[in-house]
Amino acid sequence: MYYNVLSGMKAIILAGGHATRLWPVTKHRAKPLLPLGEKPIIEYIIEEIEDEVDEIVIATNEKFAADFKEYIRASGFEDVTVVSEDQDNEHDKPGTIGAIINLIEGEELEDDLVIVGGDNYQSFDGSDFIEFCREKEAPANVVYDVESEEMASEFGIVDVDDDRIVGFKEKPEVPPSTLASIAWYFFPENDLDLFEKYERHFSGTNIPEDQYLDEPGRLIEWAHEKQEMYAYSFEGEWFDVGTPQGYLKATASITDQKIVNGTVENSEIDENTVVMEGAQVENSKLENTIVFPNSKIKNSEVRNSILDRHSKIEEVDLNDALIGEHTEL
Repeated sequence: MYYNVLSGMKAIILAGGHATRLWPVTKHRAKPLLPLGEKPIIEYIIEEIEDEVDEIVIATNEKFAADFKEYIRASGFEDVTVVSEDQDNEHDKPGTIGAIINLIEGEELEDDLVIVGGDNYQSFDGSDFIEFCREKEAPANVVYDVESEEMASEFGIVDVDDDRIVGFKEKPEVPPSTLASIAWYFFPENDLDLFEKYERHFSGTNIPEDQYLDEPGRLIEWAHEKQEMYAYSFEGEWFDVGTPQGYLKATASITDQKIVNGTVENSEIDENTVVMEGAQVENSKLENTIVFPNSKIKNSEVRNSILDRHSKIEEVDLNDALIGEHTEL
């Protein structure tokens, strides 16, 4: 296949989920807009790829579309647009693959596509993945060794020969390895019809639509047997910021010192803790904790926890807690 260097390349950042595992913190807030260190999660992704693509499309839902548009306006990013699906809750969402199909058809996309999950944080350089894809001129998927069989059962597990994908099992009960597919994908323009072929193949089968249209790995599982597909592997760190534990670990990985933008008095704050602007901490001890703006903590010990905006706690001992906004304890 001859790669046309004049062809365009677009990126789709998938940001349409409702992040129920992080509720109540994400009940009224899009997960990719959660702060990670000093900036939103999605900003790391945009900065990784903005110089490599012609346009970035943030695919979200009606509930959060205005928030993303305001973020893009305020950030000053160029060539970044927001496209929303007409769905307000998790039950109505078209599924990740369904959303991509709708985008390809609705936006009449005729470019090479980089597709990224909006809740990823990783240590590899996104531009290196794109360069790898340009060299291969074929669909590609980023893979990462999660080094845990228990974790591996939650992902698509990839078998490779050198860097070619030769096997794929989506969320196997007994994982054959710990090499997991993560939400970074590439599809050349000439292979975009894979999505239509995949949907047509499974339509009318006994596999539930919300299953085959929701998990992108299932397309890789089906398509790698029909054409060459490649795996981009990297060493370092990767976090799926979809759980409180993942969010806290991602925050700890990028903060080599505590981040304190609020007010702290007579308190111990460890290096993995973030206290955001307007928050107040008094006579307390915080470890591996994220404190959102305008929250108040007094005479307390808090570990491995997330406290949302305007929450207030006093004389409590918290561990592994997820505190919603305006909560008082």
